Amino acid sequence: MRTSHHHRHLVIGAVAVAVTAAGLLASPAQAASPDHTPRESGTGDLGSCAAGGDRRAPLVPVGAHANEEYTQSFREFGNSGGGWDDKGGWAASDGVFSAELPGHQIVWLMNDTFLGPVNEDESMTAPGFIHGSIVVGGRDGLPDTTITGGTQEAPESIASPPDAVDGDPWYWNGDGIMDGGKLRVFQGRTGLTDGEPPWNFGWLGNDIVTYTKDFKVESVTSTYGSPEGAGINWGNELVRCGGYTYVYGNKNGEAFVARAREGHLVDRDWQFYAGTGWSSDEAATAPIASDVGASYSVTPMDGQFVLTTTATAIFTDHRIYVAAGPTPFGPFTGRTAVYTAPEGGVGNLYAPYNVAAHPGISGDGELVVSYNVNSGVGDDLLADANNNRPRFVTIEFDRSTAGR
Repeated sequence: MRTSHHHRHLVIGAVAVAVTAAGLLASPAQAASPDHTPRESGTGDLGSCAAGGDRRAPLVPVGAHANEEYTQSFREFGNSGGGWDDKGGWAASDGVFSAELPGHQIVWLMNDTFLGPVNEDESMTAPGFIHGSIVVGGRDGLPDTTITGGTQEAPESIASPPDAVDGDPWYWNGDGIMDGGKLRVFQGRTGLTDGEPPWNFGWLGNDIVTYTKDFKVESVTSTYGSPEGAGINWGNELVRCGGYTYVYGNKNGEAFVARAREGHLVDRDWQFYAGTGWSSDEAATAPIASDVGASYSVTPMDGQFVLTTTATAIFTDHRIYVAAGPTPFGPFTGRTAVYTAPEGGVGNLYAPYNVAAHPGISGDGELVVSYNVNSGVGDDLLADANNNRPRFVTIEFDRSTAGR
């Protein structure tokens, strides 16, 4: 029997963490501790991810347009039953991070997920609901089938905190990456609070879930990030570069970055970027960008690193922004609004939020990103599943001629 507990605090999903949990601790950035390693100074330190292009001329966006191929493919995938014979697979969700597996296979990491079937008019009648799922795609990333925990007859979230009781706390996933030969996904522990519904929940800390090749939970590892510590919610973006995995986080609308040795993401020996170098002290972490969404992306492109994000004011600012920098930690300059989500501000809808970049499906000189759409009124989602499905945008880049 599928569950269908559409409490409003579940419906608004990870966007609420984007607004509230990332800002649980409001304290100024602390000074760096003295155990710094030297700051990277060139492409030799960053490896092949920073190769190519003219590093004197930053990438600049020259256009952006709706990517109907991927938007419509997820729409059709949900309408047809998410790859399940009983039509009960993925119907709609937010989250929508991607990870590239060996052989260039793309898998999609989804947060709050409605399960089908979807009616012919694209409404949903008492759909199932879980907090996380995986959608498996091919080399082109187009969705093929839905993976959940449990069984198709009784699906459960793809992963849950080991100490959960009656579904509390639960996970909302961040980004995932192959590390040490295994798919590892950041999970934000989220639990109920005594706050006013529907905002009666909060971020409790971060875990890393390691999956087997058939997407079963192999292990759960507690990692950096908690309200009682530095207050940085880590894992909204993961980038491999120069022998490290760079881990991006958010606190109070500011972006932060740490790094772990490649293959050692689950070890508690990260280094934290402290403004002029790296420190072993998480409390020394300094912001690398401001006014970012709780989910944003940093993507190596043609010798540069491209930041894509929303503003923090996602309920009133409906634009996607782009900036670029020479290193994984910036400085990110030339911030430009490149796309306005047409759904934003229409009725009860809000968009865009949870911007995520997908280099695995992007061509040369472009970057495909997704954003989420949601509503403060749960009936809007039941009336039209498209009100909780991802939209995709292709952003085109060229080199700036300034300074040449």
